[in-house]
Amino acid sequence: MTDLAANYNHRVIDPETRMDHGLHAFSALPKRAKLTWPNGAAVAMAVVINVDYGDLATNPLNLVGFTHRDYGARVGIFRLMRILERLGIPASLPISDALLFRAPRIVEEARRLGWEFVAHGAKVTQPISGSMSEVDERAYLVTSRSAIEEATGKPPRGWLGPANAESSQTALLLAELGYDYTLDWGNDDQPYGFNTPACDLTAIPYSAETSDAAVVQSQSHTPWEFADALHDHLETLIAEGSASGRVMTLGLQAHVSGQPLRAKYIRQVLETARNSGKVWFATASEILDAYRAQKVAE
Repeated sequence: MTDLAANYNHRVIDPETRMDHGLHAFSALPKRAKLTWPNGAAVAMAVVINVDYGDLATNPLNLVGFTHRDYGARVGIFRLMRILERLGIPASLPISDALLFRAPRIVEEARRLGWEFVAHGAKVTQPISGSMSEVDERAYLVTSRSAIEEATGKPPRGWLGPANAESSQTALLLAELGYDYTLDWGNDDQPYGFNTPACDLTAIPYSAETSDAAVVQSQSHTPWEFADALHDHLETLIAEGSASGRVMTLGLQAHVSGQPLRAKYIRQVLETARNSGKVWFATASEILDAYRAQKVAE
């Protein structure tokens, strides 16, 4: 077997589990302490609605792609807002920095609804990459945090990168800059903490399996196939969550699930979840706080 390096990203690698990034140790879910959610819920569900801005000037040939995404900010987000408002369900809102000031009505409505704002980078066409210097990446994360604070009066607690992209430094920088959680990591059904020297950083799992970006756009499933998959996913988590609570993020893009042909299926999934009596609808920050309260009590 090829020998692995003793450290990665300036951190010592766990000699037993060999987690090569050094950011967290391996953790088998069955060995963890029981996790509970408010009102005895089996599943904590965070509806995460992405509103992205893609700059036409950087790719003038992709007019179709630009207008498709722009639909989300002009129409789709408001359709999803009405659905969630009628159902009494909160949402977490990753929003491109550019839209905070180009589309102030989104900010006004999200604040009225009590939604949580999540830092999401400058534009969807400018994701974090390994080619960015640490200085540039830190500035990128600072700018996004400051933009939300300026637009809403509160700094964001969470981060979701465009395309869920990170460098080897991103988690460390997020912790250093005071972010409490990240939605970039989708490798669990429960929250978990990172090993960061600056402060606590927690992953709120954001699964590609329950994201329209992956299932609808990348895999080309129909709206009803996506709805069926979400129902099956939730059914399994509810059954397992009776023993120890689970997390389900419903990852939606305003320009995809906010389309007329898809929105009704999202409503049906949310109605099923609400009627089950086993789901606690919460923002990502509320899930984080409930999780951390139990970790402190252990």
